[in-house]
Amino acid sequence: MPAPPLTSIYIKLVLTTAFWGGTFIAGRYVAQQMPHFLAASGRFLIALIPLFLFTLTVGGGLTRLNKRQLIGTVLLGATGVFTYNTFFLGGLGHIPASRAALIVALSPIMTMFVMRFIAHERWTWLRVVGVLLSLSGVSMVITRGDYASVFSGAIGRGELYIFIAVASWVAYTVIGRYTLAGMSAASATTWSTLWGTLMLLVPASADLRSPELTWPDAWSWVAMAYLGVFGTAVAFFWYNQAVAAIGPARATLFTNLVPVFAVVLSVVLLDERLVLASLIGGAMVIAGVILANRPGAVLRPDAD
Repeated sequence: MPAPPLTSIYIKLVLTTAFWGGTFIAGRYVAQQMPHFLAASGRFLIALIPLFLFTLTVGGGLTRLNKRQLIGTVLLGATGVFTYNTFFLGGLGHIPASRAALIVALSPIMTMFVMRFIAHERWTWLRVVGVLLSLSGVSMVITRGDYASVFSGAIGRGELYIFIAVASWVAYTVIGRYTLAGMSAASATTWSTLWGTLMLLVPASADLRSPELTWPDAWSWVAMAYLGVFGTAVAFFWYNQAVAAIGPARATLFTNLVPVFAVVLSVVLLDERLVLASLIGGAMVIAGVILANRPGAVLRPDAD
């Protein structure tokens, strides 16, 4: 399949971050209603249906995996599907979605550090300023300008879970950079989602045998459907497509928009009040992403 134009890639990345912003709200609700392994399994079982249909019809078909691709997609499933969602939903069961979103915003910087050592990428001041500006905007959006509120509580199990989720997402992003060669984004996403779902079903089977398990309410099913279709099938495909087109360091910068959308959706869906600090912070995030993706900020390998 021909590579999509970069304008299309960037638009899809912004929409992807909007979908992921909604996952904090949906994930928070589901995590409080049912065991997180069961919730994560439901999310990806739902996601597999549109993923398979899209891949087999307009996605170029499901790639027959060689040994390298098999290992790569299994690793993608283990990191981006199994580990990330286990600890993401587990963390949301203990801490507010906004606090989790602030921690997740660390992923771009962590990815840059990893790629600096793996690919010997050189950092430019333009890229560094863009990342710092964007991250500062994220902190302002989440805290509404009250930075002391973030650190008023001790770091607990929820924060630790989200930190592990961030590390697993960085691993997923970097592995995807080297795994997607020779594979379409649709095929890579479908295979990795399949492997990760099979991994999730093992502990989820234990949740099904729990005597405390209750049948999810209607909103839980709506939330899982959103997580599966938009937060997974569509978003993962577009994200993998972007990683293949522009690289992991540039693609992951857009995740700084996720908490911005999470706050906006909270205002729209939960009637939360939008303060001036959130508007200023949102503008900083967008400006930082644009600045860090300017041609002069592109990371290049060190010259030998």
